[in-house]
Amino acid sequence: MTTLSVIVPVYNAATFLPNCLATIRSNYRDDFQFIIIDDHSTDETPQLLEQAAEKMPWLTLIRNPENHGVARSRNLALEHADGRYLTYLDADDWYQAGHLEETLDSLKQLDVDFIRTDHVRVDAMNRSVRRAPEEERDVALDPKSQIGLRGSRTMVDYPYLWAGMYDRERIAPELFAFDESLRTAADRPWFWRLHLNTESTAVVGLKGYFYRKDANPTALTQAGNPSTLHFLDAYAGIRDLALTTENQDYIEKAAYGACRIVAFHVSMRARLSPELQSELFHRSSAFLNSFPKDAVKAALRHFDLPTRIVLKKILRIEVR
Repeated sequence: MTTLSVIVPVYNAATFLPNCLATIRSNYRDDFQFIIIDDHSTDETPQLLEQAAEKMPWLTLIRNPENHGVARSRNLALEHADGRYLTYLDADDWYQAGHLEETLDSLKQLDVDFIRTDHVRVDAMNRSVRRAPEEERDVALDPKSQIGLRGSRTMVDYPYLWAGMYDRERIAPELFAFDESLRTAADRPWFWRLHLNTESTAVVGLKGYFYRKDANPTALTQAGNPSTLHFLDAYAGIRDLALTTENQDYIEKAAYGACRIVAFHVSMRARLSPELQSELFHRSSAFLNSFPKDAVKAALRHFDLPTRIVLKKILRIEVR
């Protein structure tokens, strides 16, 4: 019987795979299932996975016939998951030995739908603990209470699938699906749906996940291509979820998150071509103006003056 399934999407990760496979081995248990889905890599990833499967025959290997993106890859891998519990691992990250077992034990003891953890951020040789933005620890909480108010960073702003473990018997199957049209930021609306449609969650102070930041040149967070603008579609999904609830606090929180992410991408616009920069400004204007005006006005109060000026200019751009 499989207790836990771990989904590992992989794309051109040959540089990081040896470490990833080592961490899988150090967390292996005979009732744990590791599903590695190769999204049609063009480097040495397929050969490395074939070699690993000879030494670790308990691995489940899937290879996409073409590149689909991480959202669809996760959905495809989920079809092969047999465990009651589910979690994720990114191919350029790693676990401390025993981390999965500790997380699973905490989830069972707290008897909640899903659990979240802290993590360790890795910047080259530097390590820093990043706490999940929830002060109450080791107690069951209402996931809706973690959406929070505008101007604050809350658990829906902690979009790390791998810093969590999920009980598939307590969570509706459709909540696990990712929007396959999104090449990036698909985890953002995913967490909003999860918090709006589950009954219980908890945060524990485990620090056994090591998140490698900005080291992978193929990472979508470093991209400067049209998929980078998929964040607008992802946050439009959040807007729609918030508007459907008719809860003013949720709507203002979604508007604040939208302003924040637009301001971030505008500050990073140098990585985009002139054509994509123009598209960024015009689409961002249409997007922010799609929120109720009172929600955007309330959100803007939480930004410093330079950022407010930038956002107000974007809001007033004539949309083509």
